[in-house]
Amino acid sequence: MYLIIGSILFLFFGIGSLVTQYINKQSKLRQANERWLKLVLYFVILIMVFSCIYFELTVSLAICIGIIGLFEISKAHIFSNKRIIFFFFSVFIYLTILFAFIKFSDNTLTENVCFVYFTVVTFDGFSQLTGQLFGKRKLLPQISPNKTFEGLLGGLILTTSTSFFFFQYIDFSIGQTIATAISICFTALTGDLLASLLKRKYQIKDYSKLIPGHGGILDRFDSFIFSGAMYWLTDLFKEIL
Repeated sequence: MYLIIGSILFLFFGIGSLVTQYINKQSKLRQANERWLKLVLYFVILIMVFSCIYFELTVSLAICIGIIGLFEISKAHIFSNKRIIFFFFSVFIYLTILFAFIKFSDNTLTENVCFVYFTVVTFDGFSQLTGQLFGKRKLLPQISPNKTFEGLLGGLILTTSTSFFFFQYIDFSIGQTIATAISICFTALTGDLLASLLKRKYQIKDYSKLIPGHGGILDRFDSFIFSGAMYWLTDLFKEIL
């Protein structure tokens, strides 16, 4: 399973490099360097997270992400003019989702955690690449101005296609694997939009400068947090029913 993931990620990195090179032809040197830095850091983050999953350190990773995310939200509020009630409401929602994400990290099989994260990053990457190449119609410009319908469609198609490689490892049928991949794509998008909405409310561009070009820890892991939380809640409801 991890060999397949590594092969696909290297292929994805190669495609991303080609697209970055193509886009940079019409960009200034500073913008081009920022794009290359963002791509390299993205790949380093992928290796780090998959290593944590492989060595079963996902709970520790989830707690670290959660703590830093809480710090980023707190910092955003300190430098805003929002009322304290809005901050407490935001933190309550965040901690509720974070609790479910930590339970997901602790109770879900390693292979399934790996599948969820792989689906999230594949959707994120492919939707961004197809959006940059073919995107014309904005999805929700008031919340996330860079997202397009073309990017969403491209991400869905390509992510669903790559999910075929994993059904034999996660004890799902082909139909279940495809349905799960599609649902993860939409939860990933929802998590991204929720984090972007909170940034708009606080009138900030980035949550922090911890990861150059990525908008902070919360901006980088928002989709994974929300998707993992929804995956665990879905499993919980299945057990209850």
